[in-house]
Amino acid sequence: MQAGKLNKVIQILTPTTTINEYGEQVQSYKFKKETRASVDYAGGGREISNDEIVYSYNKDFKVRIYVDVVETDIIQYNNKKWRIISIEPIPEWQEKRIQTELINE
Repeated sequence: MQAGKLNKVIQILTPTTTINEYGEQVQSYKFKKETRASVDYAGGGREISNDEIVYSYNKDFKVRIYVDVVETDIIQYNNKKWRIISIEPIPEWQEKRIQTELINE
């Protein structure tokens, strides 16, 4: 991996589950790590889901191989949250390729 390509800053958020006063489990995300990444557009489109128009966008993030990230984490980039679909380590290039999709809130 070329260090000059890591030109974007991303935040990695990890899920935490708490129980509120009504006994419900509430899932929230807390800050885990901030790191630099290379961001590539991987596609997108418009689809209809449950009679609602949803815009689905995909991005690929490439980070150093030592970055601690798992499939249940969320990536925050440009004030948008991205769900991790897959993580593929590439040891030859000392990087991880993270495929994500935009979370529609």
